[in-house]
Amino acid sequence: MHKYLVYLFIFTTCAISCTRKKIVVDSNEINLDLNERLNKIVFFNQNIGFIVGGAQFSKPSLLKTIDGGYHWNEVELPVNSEKKEIYNLSIDKSGHMITVGYGGTIFVSSDTGNTFQYIQHSSWKELKDIAFINEQSAIIVGGIGFDKGHISDFLFDGSGSNQIREEKNFELSDIDLVDSNTIYLSGYGAILKSHDQGNHWEFTNAKNDFFKAMSWKNTLEGIAVGYEGSIHKTSDGGKTWSVIRNGNDITLKKFHFLDIDRNQNKTVVAVGENGVVFISNDDGENWIETNQFSLKDLRGIYFRDETTCFIVGDQGSLFELKL
Repeated sequence: MHKYLVYLFIFTTCAISCTRKKIVVDSNEINLDLNERLNKIVFFNQNIGFIVGGAQFSKPSLLKTIDGGYHWNEVELPVNSEKKEIYNLSIDKSGHMITVGYGGTIFVSSDTGNTFQYIQHSSWKELKDIAFINEQSAIIVGGIGFDKGHISDFLFDGSGSNQIREEKNFELSDIDLVDSNTIYLSGYGAILKSHDQGNHWEFTNAKNDFFKAMSWKNTLEGIAVGYEGSIHKTSDGGKTWSVIRNGNDITLKKFHFLDIDRNQNKTVVAVGENGVVFISNDDGENWIETNQFSLKDLRGIYFRDETTCFIVGDQGSLFELKL
């Protein structure tokens, strides 16, 4: 009888959590006439933006818009390049752009994505994210299989060996440069911090999830989302983390978060598998799930401006959200 009551309590709690009121958002699907997986979207300004993705073993996809995200054209990439999926991209204020992908594939552009040069990373390993340190250099992170992560220095002009300089025993998925010196890394079971442009790293106190993505308001205030459905928030640069949502709580509905972004005010949006979208309007303190406008895995989100964000995902999906 006691065991029955425990099961009944868990079932009732889960049922209540699954039927909580959702917020309805104004979503608009933009047809790209593609079937490839789209991983990330970034805007350079109000008009120019980029999407990356592709098919892992056979095609890199790189799209560009010049009208704020409503029409997209595929960018022509060098014909001598490896035909592998692109996972992520970074673009600095001068229009220098770097993409990273499967099998160590890298594309660089110095003219805001009009033309690209192909560079092969010497490791031929999976490169998951990249962050500019300055116009000449960047840091690349990656990994595979949860227990194999790596960090590389990268020179924009392609010079140097492009070799892995540091390996970790956990996969790395995201890197965020918060100011000229402060950098955060996230990955399987950990979030790391550097005070000196990535020369030295220290563990923060984040734990108990595969932290897929982060969003930092400044050097102290940040939010991380995990593949098990956790949402963690810090206000002291990672010394302590508040667990806003515990993805390991069996009484909560299971979600798999993949990306997060914020505007310049207090709105934060997290997206994930099976069309999940969560929104916070108070800097990540409280969250509410939106109506499900897609069943596809949503992999990337970016705020173009204060009230509009774009989301990309599987099977060439692209959505505009008005908040």
